Amino acid sequence: STYAQVFSGIGAERILAIPAPDQNVLNSPGFRAAANRVVRIQGIAPSCGRAIEGSGFVISPNHVMTNAHVVAGVTQQQTVTTTAGQRLDATVVFYDPQVDVAVLYVPGLNLSPLHFAGQANPGDNAVVAGYPLDATRLHAVPARIGGIQNAQGPNIYQTATVTRQIYEIRATVESGNSGGPLLASDGTVYGVVFAAAVGVDDTGFALTAAQVHADAQAGEHSTTAVS
Repeated sequence: STYAQVFSGIGAERILAIPAPDQNVLNSPGFRAAANRVVRIQGIAPSCGRAIEGSGFVISPNHVMTNAHVVAGVTQQQTVTTTAGQRLDATVVFYDPQVDVAVLYVPGLNLSPLHFAGQANPGDNAVVAGYPLDATRLHAVPARIGGIQNAQGPNIYQTATVTRQIYEIRATVESGNSGGPLLASDGTVYGVVFAAAVGVDDTGFALTAAQVHADAQAGEHSTTAVS
């Protein structure tokens, strides 16, 4: 699937009762400064018979966070490409299929890390940044925080039920945005975009910074490949 199957009881089909996103957030100095730390992730998963692409962002020197479902099964040509067009080999060094988070070690990346934000409030402006629909250039759309909740749903293999803290966001989220950051207007990271609602054009979901922080800490210095 191009998205993680997230949950069935969250009410994803409803339109969020918040204003439309503010386009001006795309002009914020914080977002513009953060943009070059958002990367494209690609790889080949022979067991799935497909190429997989997604997005990610720098969390520490030479380390990138993305979704686990963006790298699941990838054993060939795992790469990270920067906004400047630099393409580098990458290795998965942390993998959490329960939360749906992975960390990649990318020698030579040499980009300053983004920092996690505190908890967002409903109505706050944000930006979804990434490489949707196999885009070769960074694509950014305005977003607005709809709410925060603890949502139950399957892990990425649908073998267990997990509870994850998420933001429901009003934004256009498309295949390939998975793993990219939900950015605050000051350039900090509210969370990790990981799914879109079915049947609603402008509703997506992001794991909160609080939810992924422990995984970031566990992987941000690792250099040894994991399964």
